[in-house]
Amino acid sequence: METEIYKADYAAPEIRDIFDERSMIETWLFLEGILAEVQGELGIIPPEVAKEIKAKASLKHVRFERIIEIYRKTKHPPVATVRALAEVCERGAGEYVHYGLCSPELTENSLAYSLKRVMDVFERDLAAIRSHLNRLADLHRHTVMVDRSHGQQALPTTFGFIAAIWSDAVSKQIDRFQEARKRVLMGTLKGVMGNHASHYMLAGEKCLELEKKVLERLGLYSNRISFRRHLERWMEFLNLLSLLAATFEKICDDLYFLQRSEIGEVEEHFDTESQIGSSTMPQKRNPVLCEAILGWCRKIRSNAAAFSGVHMRESHDSIGFITEDLIIPEACVLTGAMLNAAKSLLENLVVRKDAMRRNLESSNGMIMAEALMLGLSKKTGKKQTAHAIVHQAAMEAFEKGVPFDQYVLEDPFICDHFTKEEIQGLLKPENYLGLNDVCIDGVIQR
Repeated sequence: METEIYKADYAAPEIRDIFDERSMIETWLFLEGILAEVQGELGIIPPEVAKEIKAKASLKHVRFERIIEIYRKTKHPPVATVRALAEVCERGAGEYVHYGLCSPELTENSLAYSLKRVMDVFERDLAAIRSHLNRLADLHRHTVMVDRSHGQQALPTTFGFIAAIWSDAVSKQIDRFQEARKRVLMGTLKGVMGNHASHYMLAGEKCLELEKKVLERLGLYSNRISFRRHLERWMEFLNLLSLLAATFEKICDDLYFLQRSEIGEVEEHFDTESQIGSSTMPQKRNPVLCEAILGWCRKIRSNAAAFSGVHMRESHDSIGFITEDLIIPEACVLTGAMLNAAKSLLENLVVRKDAMRRNLESSNGMIMAEALMLGLSKKTGKKQTAHAIVHQAAMEAFEKGVPFDQYVLEDPFICDHFTKEEIQGLLKPENYLGLNDVCIDGVIQR
């Protein structure tokens, strides 16, 4: 993610910047400034002190190198940051930095604030992806193609219908993100053991208003009681990413299959002027975006699984925080890369309508066996008999190498119940699309 060659592909810059080392420290300082500001407003610390701390709580004033220098002695990142901030505050204001706050509150609130920014970006990207899918759904609502099951041709569908299915899945992911915010994006200002002891000592019952105001300014939700002993909120967030990965793994696996040379119904955009598919096979046009997304999805899911076994010992310990630092940023950065790649893939997707038609017609009507069977069932009132007759016709046509449409036009039983024109109508894929447009419209109009 940090290499010069790969970082543009393996990490969305916007997400990587949120978890950058300097950005993390900047967020800690920002939180310290918000705390001092509210404490000043409530009369917990002198207003001029609050103003000084808020003004200096930035890497514009706190030297990053000084934080590193203090950390090498203290081995405690929040303490190093607090001391470096206190040093630059004038007129004794440094004495009130981190007033009543504890390090876990600093790191937990900062992580929740960072994830709020991440979720904003992800929801924006998902909305853009949904727009690309809706465009494909509308544009190709009548682009008839083969739908497959068990690796075999099954029934006719449209590429627009499939794109609408993908869009609907993305919409559900947006819903999940929005619904999870009140559980994932929780903040706390309850002191080191979560019972408000330190803040109550300094501010009395104003500590409740202090927490409310600070969390509102951070855009975070509050909880009735300490939640530090439990890490389910981070697990839920990582599970959201895991579900997101499952959706895009399915989309990309479908596109990967449809791009196979023998099928050729879609293709990733390929820059023929400069892009290279292979160092030795000049003809290759590999689905590199699909492959990258499929690889990242596995890693995103493994990160979620790894975190599922983490818990806090007693009120808290460093194991939980260390695991958060290792797993959550990486999962977010990879998810950002996945969404960026998916946007590019779907915005520039090449749809081969001619190949879809060719593959649709390759079964010589066999793909319409169900429609013929149901038409015969409706005509005779005998569904099981109709199934047996059409099944036999399909199997014999396949084994004998006779086109199915030709075979049924010579079948005495079928011809006794239908005219030639009726049979041809039953074997026309465009006539067996059900409520294709209604379903697509339902997704797009949402």
